[in-house]
Amino acid sequence: MSARRERWLGTVGGLLLRALGCTWRVRVLGTLRTERVIYALAHGTMVLPTYIVRKNGIVVMVSQHRDGEIMSRAIEHLGYSTVRGSSTRGATGATHQLLTAFPEKPWAVTPDGPKGPRGSVKVGLIRLAATAGRSIQPVLGAARPAKEFRSWDRFLLPWPFARVVVNYAEPMAVPADADAATCERLARELEVRIADAEKMAKDALANW
Repeated sequence: MSARRERWLGTVGGLLLRALGCTWRVRVLGTLRTERVIYALAHGTMVLPTYIVRKNGIVVMVSQHRDGEIMSRAIEHLGYSTVRGSSTRGATGATHQLLTAFPEKPWAVTPDGPKGPRGSVKVGLIRLAATAGRSIQPVLGAARPAKEFRSWDRFLLPWPFARVVVNYAEPMAVPADADAATCERLARELEVRIADAEKMAKDALANW
């Protein structure tokens, strides 16, 4: 796919998400933190909070893989800033850009992207939080009715006028002096927190 086509698809995607999102009926759980935080968004449900928290000046780390340009264009159209990198490519450069160009902004990542497994957390996210002196807040969602795609992340796209629940879970503190063993332990703990936050969102949706 050409770069021009990727940019075009990203712009169209941003416009469609804006048009779709304004029809959703939204319920929010918890409180979104805005200082010294990294938001952890599951790859499969990232569309939900992406629309809802678009006015908070968030900087998103977007993969350098092929779909990254489309995603980057789409969310920039909604008002986000982006840096390009992931656990598998460009992480060092993206981390440096976050620390130097956006030190006061909230950041967002998809810890199970760009290739999964779904719900997994790479240790690099914990190291980033330790280096930056930030906590990590899981932000998960659920929606009905919605289209769930047959992809590794079970990507969820709510239909127009869907009921959408977004859960801002309690942030997880990360010590600045976290060693390798601590980072690994916290990565596994964050996986549990993400799973719990998604279940809470689904339960709230079921009872709505």
